[in-house]
Amino acid sequence: MQRVIFEVNAKIVNANGTYSTVSGYPKTFDSTSYDNDTAKTMRRARAAYHAALADMYAQDGRQMQTAYLVTGDGNMRWSETDGAIAEVEPPVTKGEGE
Repeated sequence: MQRVIFEVNAKIVNANGTYSTVSGYPKTFDSTSYDNDTAKTMRRARAAYHAALADMYAQDGRQMQTAYLVTGDGNMRWSETDGAIAEVEPPVTKGEGE
């Protein structure tokens, strides 16, 4: 069997606009840890992905939150985002708007 690796990650932009990785992420799932059972490895990774989404939807006050599951070679399998990064107002320089 071919070895597979999946990574689940969760990122947020908080109410103040700070972008960060959620504590405990990323989580890696390697089929060598699951008796080379690729289906079991995928199920564990999907469970972690859905758990990240469930945790995020229970939070309020964030601008944006996203979870994604990628293969070991970087191919995106699933991703979901809630919210969006707030627009940034351009700074007013002296002499403008007077």
